[in-house]
Amino acid sequence: MRSPKRHLSILLISLVSIGMIIFLYRYFYLGVPLRPAAVVDSWTIEANLKFQARGTPIKASFVIPNLPPNYATLDEYFVSHDYGVTTSKKQFNRETVWSIRRASGLQSLYYRAIYRKTTMEEPLIEKPGPIYKPELTEAQLAAVDSITAKVRSTSADIQTFAQETVKLLSRNSYGNAKILIGTFSTSEDNKASANLKLASAAVLVLGQVNIHAMVVQGILLKQQNDASFVTYLAVFNDKEWIYINPETGAVGLPDNFLVWSWQYGDELVYTIKGGSRPQFSIAVSPTPVSALSVAKIRGTQTDSQLIKFSLLQLPVNVQQTYQILLTIPVGAFIILLLRNFVGLVTFGTFMPVLIALAFRETHVIWGVILFTTIVFFGLLVRFYLDHLRLLLVPRLATILTVVILLMVIISILSVHLGLENGLSVALFPMVILTMTIERMCIAWDERGPFEAIKSGCGSLLAAIVAYEVMRNPEIEYLVFAFPELLLILVALILLAGQYRGYRLLELMRFKALGQGTGRK
Repeated sequence: MRSPKRHLSILLISLVSIGMIIFLYRYFYLGVPLRPAAVVDSWTIEANLKFQARGTPIKASFVIPNLPPNYATLDEYFVSHDYGVTTSKKQFNRETVWSIRRASGLQSLYYRAIYRKTTMEEPLIEKPGPIYKPELTEAQLAAVDSITAKVRSTSADIQTFAQETVKLLSRNSYGNAKILIGTFSTSEDNKASANLKLASAAVLVLGQVNIHAMVVQGILLKQQNDASFVTYLAVFNDKEWIYINPETGAVGLPDNFLVWSWQYGDELVYTIKGGSRPQFSIAVSPTPVSALSVAKIRGTQTDSQLIKFSLLQLPVNVQQTYQILLTIPVGAFIILLLRNFVGLVTFGTFMPVLIALAFRETHVIWGVILFTTIVFFGLLVRFYLDHLRLLLVPRLATILTVVILLMVIISILSVHLGLENGLSVALFPMVILTMTIERMCIAWDERGPFEAIKSGCGSLLAAIVAYEVMRNPEIEYLVFAFPELLLILVALILLAGQYRGYRLLELMRFKALGQGTGRK
């Protein structure tokens, strides 16, 4: 006796462990959500470059985001007319190049992408290479020396050195700052240009003391049809990149900041050869995306085998079928609980589950009415066939034919009476109805009408309970998105199969016996 129990224990632990490991992997690593309605806050970015072509070869390019910190790319695509499109790395940036042999008139090139928030704070970019040191005039060199000498005495490390440099440069009245960046206005209209000049000057100063720094341009993710670039200073402190606001000297990027380009200086993010009058614009709009779709995309990007060989890769119509079929084990488990623990009497296990599936279309009230009607008339035919003393197979074939004819009659009457729900009778499993009629008739003969009706009503009750559980969208989604949970369900079924005690209804039956013993 010990060996089978030990074998069962090992089997239960194995099933639960495998199911939980796969479940946790899908949930934590792939990000498969627990709720079907879960969405991920995402943003659609559309960059548009317009220009006039003069009937000559065109080569246009602009920088696109490359692994921006705090955000991940869900999807991106390029829209143009007859242009060849290539993407390539350019220092720390990605650049898309559009080319065509000949074009005339107004041209419009689009880049669209969807980004989502992620926990990855650092971009996966290469470590900085040689520091860019432009040639400076004597006046600029003197200004740099003065600034670095002043900042060195008030800083402790690379970060504070960069912050103090930015703060010193931002003082419009400071003479050495004017030499490097010139005069600038602090009005709202010119703030973006001023910050770009400040960041570029800071890169120049930091480069002279061998500190890696770059200008970072990006956009704020908020609803806007014409987004303008916001400038930050990126400084490498020998371990990681830190971001400094050139206006305030504060460290860190805003939560809704999407890095668009990394570059030295204040070059344009786009170039055009063969065109004129360029116009570059960026539009931003919120785009909530299903968390399940995000998990699917992430699994594809990471080449996850669980996603590659999952239900999510099946055609949509097949997925819808499996969303229903995967709830059948859940319904069978409910029938198990009702039979083995409650003591409900039914005609088998699968008949109530299949009836519950039919209830998905007919709904409970109409389903019970249609089921009762067909079984009632089927029993009348079955009792009549008893007088003919037919063998089992001819009798079942006759009952099956009668059941189909009853379903046809009910459908025709429903059309003429305007009862649309009556048409769903065709969804009932014909073979199961036939076997139910046969088994009810046998039970009627062997155990009497009360037991037969009791079993029929128990089957209907079990089907209703199973239907209410199986139609729950949360359960339907869980078993579809996490089919490994069925392994845990199998473990529960095996564990419940070891129960040999009294059922709830049996305790009620023997209650009077216990009370009688107590009186004695």
